[in-house]
Amino acid sequence: MPTQIFYILIFLGMGVNGFFYLAWLLSPPNPDRVGFWFFIYFLVFPYLGILGIIALLLKNALNIPSGIGVALLLYVGILTILLNSYQLGLTWMLALLPTGSYEFIHMLLYVLTLGYLIILKVNR
Repeated sequence: MPTQIFYILIFLGMGVNGFFYLAWLLSPPNPDRVGFWFFIYFLVFPYLGILGIIALLLKNALNIPSGIGVALLLYVGILTILLNSYQLGLTWMLALLPTGSYEFIHMLLYVLTLGYLIILKVNR
């Protein structure tokens, strides 16, 4: 039972994350989309990161593969580092990417992570 609740919490977080991505894509062009990114980076990502840490710490107790925790932490970590590349002095990295690549990277990693989590859940 705790394992099922844990999976529900993970997919709830990924669903909310997907909802914000979808809302961002379907919203009219607006240069100030800070609201969507605020919710993603300050509410959803910490939630998913905490679930990733819990998954790694309690993998034996919950009888779940460690890949769940690793996938969640990689997803959140890569995108958070990419967001903070401005403060880290890595703006040249984003300058090399074409317009819209930042959002594309978000969508790509979201689809890959969600697909991996679904595959792990189905194979259990």
